Amino acid sequence: LTVVIISGGIDLSIGSMTGVTAMAALAMFRVYQWPTPVIIVVALFVGAVMGAVNGGLVAKVKTRPFITTLVTGITFRALVQFILNRYSTPLAYPRDETIWRFMGEGKILGVQFSVVLFLIMLALSHVALTRSRWGWWVTAVGSDRRSARRNSIPTSSVHFYAYVLSGLLCGIGGLLFAARQGSTSDQLGSGYEIAALTAVVLGGVSLRGGRGSVVRAAVGLLVVQIIAQAIIRRNAQDDWNTLMLAGVLLVFAILDLKWGKYRGRLAEKLALVPGGVALGPLVDVTEPNTIWSINHKLTNAVPIGLGQVEGGEDCALDDEGRLYCGDRRGWIWRFSGENHEHGEIFSRTGGLPLGMAWDLDGSLLCCVGGMGLYKIDEKGTPHALANHTARSRLRVMDDSAIRFADDLDIAPDGCIYFSDFSTRINAADFHIELIEYRPNGRMMRYDPSDGSCETVVKNYVFPNGVCTAHDGQSMLIASSGLFRIDRLWIAGPKQGQLEPVVTDLPGSPDNVNRSSDGNYWMSFVAMRTPMADLFLRHPNLRRRMSKELPADDWVIPQLNVSCVVKFSESGQILDVLWDGTLAQHPMVTSMNEFKGVLYLGGLTNNRIGKLPLAPETVGAIDTRRVPTLSSQKFWGHSDQSRLVASGMTASTKGSR
Repeated sequence: LTVVIISGGIDLSIGSMTGVTAMAALAMFRVYQWPTPVIIVVALFVGAVMGAVNGGLVAKVKTRPFITTLVTGITFRALVQFILNRYSTPLAYPRDETIWRFMGEGKILGVQFSVVLFLIMLALSHVALTRSRWGWWVTAVGSDRRSARRNSIPTSSVHFYAYVLSGLLCGIGGLLFAARQGSTSDQLGSGYEIAALTAVVLGGVSLRGGRGSVVRAAVGLLVVQIIAQAIIRRNAQDDWNTLMLAGVLLVFAILDLKWGKYRGRLAEKLALVPGGVALGPLVDVTEPNTIWSINHKLTNAVPIGLGQVEGGEDCALDDEGRLYCGDRRGWIWRFSGENHEHGEIFSRTGGLPLGMAWDLDGSLLCCVGGMGLYKIDEKGTPHALANHTARSRLRVMDDSAIRFADDLDIAPDGCIYFSDFSTRINAADFHIELIEYRPNGRMMRYDPSDGSCETVVKNYVFPNGVCTAHDGQSMLIASSGLFRIDRLWIAGPKQGQLEPVVTDLPGSPDNVNRSSDGNYWMSFVAMRTPMADLFLRHPNLRRRMSKELPADDWVIPQLNVSCVVKFSESGQILDVLWDGTLAQHPMVTSMNEFKGVLYLGGLTNNRIGKLPLAPETVGAIDTRRVPTLSSQKFWGHSDQSRLVASGMTASTKGSR
């Protein structure tokens, strides 16, 4: 029952399935005199078939689990009555057989066989649910069926086999019951549903699905047995046991409903542990006649897709000059024509399309927030490349899921490097990271040759933009949380090292891209303010603020900003472009240069900006092409551990 509920279903026929397998096993043993090994196989098969009936109706026919298993439970109960009526006389004659007697009364090292088998099944179920891909799928389907389906999880199959497993386990229970008691009552297994459901709910398995464990359910089972024994010792009638279980089930079902509604909010407040950050001097962008002074260089950028696009965070252009951009409704737009006046929905990702780039084969790659790394084929069909990685062995919290893939770029060997801004905060709660400022993020590496996905830099503060350097030997990473750009060496003599490129920026860098003249572009998603810098130095103040004020009133860097910066390989600021009016492009989160034009994306904008660049600032480099590696070779898989260690040390030292 635990597995079925975690997958998002319910099974009210478990008592009847147990009764059918127990009565069928007795008939095969006493009436037909079958060998016990054959009876075991047939009984388990009967249980699995009944589970498959439930699973087929719920998962394939799409009937409601509650009413479906209620009806099948009544039907299976009729089978118990049929077997009893058909073989009532021969069922009354017992038969002695060694294996049968051992299943009912045998012991292993002084422990009853049924208890040993229970502990074995408990351990196997726990490992299957918590350490296997199928177990992760069960939890994912129960948590959010639609999201699981969009992440390429076979939801119908997962649901179906959860019911098959339920029937199979009922078959084992019925077989043990028949061997131990040999009862021929037509009420065999009756009332097991309420006892099992109470045990599961007492054990903390959520009736909403997606949360729970078999170990907790086993603890709930002990509580149910304690209640039953207490009633027996007080010489009360059996009806009191059912009444007590029903009352406990009702109370804990209500608690589960309320806890499931508010537990996330409570857990956030308890788990929020802001870190202290001491930043460098704050640049005053309002001071005139400096390179950072606010100007209007972006103001006259021509809008593309005005009124069609909602939140095009990043964009990409193909060889024909067609423009592709994301949309926070889950779409990817494609604009064609001389002035990109013809817009059409090219793909529907089901998530939040963020960073984009072209791989070595010319396919469009996209980081989809809340879903992972995806590849979009020429027909616009999204294909999941990576939505999870190996779980850290010594980490308490499960960090295997890629919660918020943000930006990406391709290395000369075809591997895809992308950022995952947090291993513990969901995409919808990104503002929590702006309060914590702790190294919860990481850099990931996806290898198309074998489909592996590995963490190459962990303990990073809000990684965002990713860009392959012009020489192909390093990746530039934007830390939005620490207002800096770092360089991760992936080849050459510094391979595996992480070092700063630009520090003490006046804002939070977002995307980073190459420019055609050998330099780099970056944009700001937010700007520092004196008040925000003051709060960063006082973590206890931010913690208290998060508890006592609604999220809309939290003090964070200013998000309404329009700024693009060009910087050199050494980190020198070369040019700063603003939309001083904040009317046309109030937030610029990305920029892509193509044929002398700078295209501007914005997470909250309703357009893509098109800004012609001065001819003297345009070079001959095609920024869409993956840079070639000038020297040295790339990592083998054996070098990953050294990178993780050095990346962790560098990010920790550099950020604090």
